Amino acid sequence: MKRFLVLYPHGLGDCILLTPALREYYSLAANKVHIATLERFKSAEFFKSCPYVDKIFYTKDAWADFPNSQIGFQELKNEWKEFAAQNGFMGVVMPMHSSLQNKILINGQYLGIRKFRNFKTEVFTTEEDKQIALKIVNELVGTSNFGFIQTDTGLPAKNLSDGFGKAWLNENRGLTKFIEIDKDYKALDYTINIQFEIMRLASGVCLPDSVFYHACHAMEKPIDFVYFGRGPEVYERVRPLHKVKENVFYSLGEK
Repeated sequence: MKRFLVLYPHGLGDCILLTPALREYYSLAANKVHIATLERFKSAEFFKSCPYVDKIFYTKDAWADFPNSQIGFQELKNEWKEFAAQNGFMGVVMPMHSSLQNKILINGQYLGIRKFRNFKTEVFTTEEDKQIALKIVNELVGTSNFGFIQTDTGLPAKNLSDGFGKAWLNENRGLTKFIEIDKDYKALDYTINIQFEIMRLASGVCLPDSVFYHACHAMEKPIDFVYFGRGPEVYERVRPLHKVKENVFYSLGEK
């Protein structure tokens, strides 16, 4: 009998929030899980080196590939339940984040985790990722201190205004050189893990609510500025549950 399948048709930031539950399950059950994540994240390779995941599958997007998300999630669940039955899996679980609880806790409930021993999130970068990132950084800014910036998330309510990151890091951290996603390099040219390692090398970071916010905490990297334009309620649902150093803003006009 094969291990069970985690159907996880959510964002990359949510994938980071899933890692504490995957780790706890692996420790308790002594089994890895199989996971189905969004097809559009295939090139990101987030779970490629995850020690808690066996095989990675890819699924359609409930929000983009169906008439509406309610139909989409139900169709995906039915499709993957049939896949699990036909391929000898123990079963399939699809964590849903409809309640107001923190997503880390919700993920744990779906995987049968009664009590977390450790809420620490993780990313799974390799030495090769680090070497590629170092080469990119050297090509873009040399050996100078630099700020890492994300402006556009694809969702207007979450975005920073153009030029905000550079101005903020210059004024508050004294930085004059920067690497900005999709300005100084194209995000789709590199796996997400390489991009995490580029960010790790930065002397300061200015970010919206995004996967890079969660990656900072997983790497224990302090966050100089993070913008939660959708308010504190959203922050409470996705904030890390381990000790972190961060500077959270809900308005770009705050000082």
